[in-house]
Amino acid sequence: MRFFVNLKLKNIVIYISLILLCINCAQITPLTGGKVDTTPPKAINYIPKNASVNFNQKIIEIEFNEFITLKDVANQFIITPQTNQIPLIEAVGKKIKIVFEEKLLQNTTYKLSFGNSIIDIRESNAIQNFEYVFSTGSIIDSLAINGFVVSGNNNKTLSNIIVGLYLPNSEDSIVFKEKPLYITKTNTEGKFSFRYLPNSPFKIMAIKDDNKNLMYDGSIEEIGFNINTINPTDTFPIQLKLFKEKPNKQFLKKTITPEYGKAILIYNIGVDQITKISGKGIISYSTNPLKDSLTLYYTNTFDTLNALIFHKTQAIDTVLIKIPSEKDYEKIKKTKGLKYYINPNINGSFPYFETLSFELNTIYDLPKLNIKEISLYETQDSIITKKEIEIIENKEKKNMYYIKTNLKEGSHYSLTFNKAVFKDNNGRINDSTNFKFTTTLNEDYGKLNLKLTFPKKENYLVFLVNEREEIVKKNQIEISLASSSTKLIEFNTVLPGKYFIKIIEDANKNSAFDTGDFLIKKQSELIYFNNLPIKILPGWEIEHDWIVK
Repeated sequence: MRFFVNLKLKNIVIYISLILLCINCAQITPLTGGKVDTTPPKAINYIPKNASVNFNQKIIEIEFNEFITLKDVANQFIITPQTNQIPLIEAVGKKIKIVFEEKLLQNTTYKLSFGNSIIDIRESNAIQNFEYVFSTGSIIDSLAINGFVVSGNNNKTLSNIIVGLYLPNSEDSIVFKEKPLYITKTNTEGKFSFRYLPNSPFKIMAIKDDNKNLMYDGSIEEIGFNINTINPTDTFPIQLKLFKEKPNKQFLKKTITPEYGKAILIYNIGVDQITKISGKGIISYSTNPLKDSLTLYYTNTFDTLNALIFHKTQAIDTVLIKIPSEKDYEKIKKTKGLKYYINPNINGSFPYFETLSFELNTIYDLPKLNIKEISLYETQDSIITKKEIEIIENKEKKNMYYIKTNLKEGSHYSLTFNKAVFKDNNGRINDSTNFKFTTTLNEDYGKLNLKLTFPKKENYLVFLVNEREEIVKKNQIEISLASSSTKLIEFNTVLPGKYFIKIIEDANKNSAFDTGDFLIKKQSELIYFNNLPIKILPGWEIEHDWIVK
């Protein structure tokens, strides 16, 4: 009896083991899939063959070793010379089909550049800079033009800039009206290359084509050009400098009325020399440094401000500006009040050698100022001293005022404006306010001694710019024919940091940069930019030599 029981138990154990084994065998394990495909498609057949001559087909078929598709072909595909109609391009399975919808030029070499638009379906691997070439004549043209495009502002190379070739006898205005005959783009290093060119001269232009229409749209874009025609037989690289033209027409972009008593006119370019501005209620005006913003100050007028702007070199401008009504003005006075807001050039730490200043949100009649209501106290070695001050108006910016005094290094200061120190007949006043700051020490700064050797005897503007290309210091150099081309320049009290030298060749001595003009074949003024950073350390005197080129 015991034998049968043991046998029965043994069978049960075997059955359970078999069931567990089946369960484990039935579990699904995900496939690893192998290595990820990183190889781009490869062209294995061309109809007609690549680099064919005597081409007279309407259709081109290119077969690849795997299924492909097209990505961003509208922006990446370029055919040169340009056709009136872009060929129809489609991907079908492992093939690309190109259909021409117009008759091609005779005895001409065509290049079809696909950029990186041909990719495989599975992993989106792109063929880099894929090209197909053919000739409608008996030979493939083999000449080339190479070069690079730089910014006229800092000489840095520029990527994705359109470079076009035009027939030598074409009008200059063609760049505004038609696409280039031959076209390419600069790469990430700012370089461009035309290949398969015939032995004939061309005009060459570079365009920062913001709206992607392959044409120049005037001063809203940047352009670079070579004054002379170029020939593919020339072996030297072509340098094109981009610049932005000054708009031909000046116009008022918009007006802003931030508060009663002030209206701001914003122009597309700097306004011509203004001799005077008149109009009911207008008491003064000021311009910003670029002269493209004009601020009018007015009083005792409502609804519409009628301004007559008189220029030295152009007709009188009449500007109508909507301003608050008398009802709105009274409501503002009753609910919020009219305020003078004080904005000084103080930010905690203040350079001991600079001049204190402040701006008001609107102008003030300075002779009415009670200077005793403004106080400046100095604390040095626990000794508090009240400083003598003088308030002087900025002649250009009428709402800006200088505080003339004697500041000391490493001292603490407290600047206080008592309530209603600024007030006018309309009831506008300021609130009492206090500003605290500490002056820097001379040892906080470095000094830069520059030894510059200029390429020719001319007038130059020399700028010290920071890493954001903001001007920190500037100097003006005039080199006479009898003097040396090497000059020494000192930049004192320079904050620690990395700096660069920017130089403008100021041939017309107007102390400003003059941009180019394409139609009159005028290049922008030459700019030299030293890309080698100069590190300024506190308390150090740095020597730097540069042969300017």
